[in-house]
Amino acid sequence: RAQDILITRGKDGMSLYQSKEELVSIPTVAKEVFDVTGAGDTVISVFSMAVFSGFSHYESAWLSNMAASVVVGKVGTAVITLEEINEFLHEEMLRTSHTVLKLEELKAIISMAKSTDKKVVFTNGCFDIIHGGHIEFLQKAKSLGDILVVGLNTDQSVRKLKGENRPIKNEKERANILSALKYIDYITLFDETTPEKLIREIRPDILVKGNDYKIDEVVGREIVEGYGARVELIPIVEGHSTTQTLAKILEKHKAS
Repeated sequence: RAQDILITRGKDGMSLYQSKEELVSIPTVAKEVFDVTGAGDTVISVFSMAVFSGFSHYESAWLSNMAASVVVGKVGTAVITLEEINEFLHEEMLRTSHTVLKLEELKAIISMAKSTDKKVVFTNGCFDIIHGGHIEFLQKAKSLGDILVVGLNTDQSVRKLKGENRPIKNEKERANILSALKYIDYITLFDETTPEKLIREIRPDILVKGNDYKIDEVVGREIVEGYGARVELIPIVEGHSTTQTLAKILEKHKAS
């Protein structure tokens, strides 16, 4: 009995049925289609190579989808080189940057990025009301590596942490604002009160928090140090916090 099933669906991309996961659809990313001859063979060979190289089935499907997207742009049965895959991957990373991704999509992109020796930086937060302190923090975080990933607490998560009156802005609004910031490459949402699970999944090279935390208070420190990565504490801008901003707004509202 097969545990997972990968179905290629032509112009509709792929569908991956995983026994312990939900159905995942991977859309095609082909720019031009000249000849589909050999596309299926490309998928099988690249998928197999990726699996035997240690990638998950989703990551392998994602990579083979990229490879097939390159091959259909050629005439006749054609081979694909690693250089072509890397070039297409780079273009796809640029195309999808500053967007909100599901965890599996993010993991696939990060795996490919790490295979080209790019350093992944991770931080997280509620980012309810963006202020100057956030901008400076994110700018410094980005400077530490090549790709900055932000884990964003969902509305459910924020309520657990901050109370029923928060967040002020819903998760979609907060994600849209963050995606407009040039320092952030990718955003992903998480429901838990801490990003521990997320950190285990994406395995960043550098975990970043503000220096209002002590190093042993940083969630995920033991995880990243366990596989040889590190934690960086960035100086925060004094007098800037969402809680302080909200307090000032309420104070002015009462005074008026």
